[in-house]
Amino acid sequence: MSPVESNVGALAAWTPYLAGGFAWNIVISCVALVSGLALGFALALLRLSSCRVCAWGGQWLTGVSRNVPTFVFQYYLIFMLPNGVPLPFVHLILPIPAWLKAALALALAVAGFTSDNLLHPLGEWRAGSTRGARLFVSHLANYFVVIVMASSTASVIGVPELVSRCNTMINALGRSDAMLWIYLYAMAWFCIFSLTITAVIPTLYGRATYH
Repeated sequence: MSPVESNVGALAAWTPYLAGGFAWNIVISCVALVSGLALGFALALLRLSSCRVCAWGGQWLTGVSRNVPTFVFQYYLIFMLPNGVPLPFVHLILPIPAWLKAALALALAVAGFTSDNLLHPLGEWRAGSTRGARLFVSHLANYFVVIVMASSTASVIGVPELVSRCNTMINALGRSDAMLWIYLYAMAWFCIFSLTITAVIPTLYGRATYH
């Protein structure tokens, strides 16, 4: 069997395992997107508030969330947050897994992005225009791609996402020539998903809001 056939066969055999890792990337990214959108929306509303203190607070919090390095913040959350939170009255401990900590770290960046990019669309929406909202959805789809890519950093805190499982596969095969094939395969997963998202989401939103 040639090296090419050997590597292709190995990738085919390990694909379900790698797909499970990519599923973690999607879960982390979706949780980060939803929680970051909610926080960023609240920050944007604060910045548009007629209360000067609220507007200043929203602007300051946006600046903080925008400038916090996500990669470093993941390490802080691992050490700052406990592995579980005790629930009152039921004597149970609610676990806080590593993937959730990674999602929270990414959510901070999403909040800053949302606050900045939703500020003007909210003003236009109040004036009766939906153009800014449509543009925001397009930008959000592109940013979601960035979040999915950034979710691969979760491997550094022990989350078994795609890059982490690629490293496991490389170690299991024990062949240096397989490394390039495996990483290219993983890159293809990210690229295909990203191209799909940036094409589908704006199209679906445009059809849903077209009158």
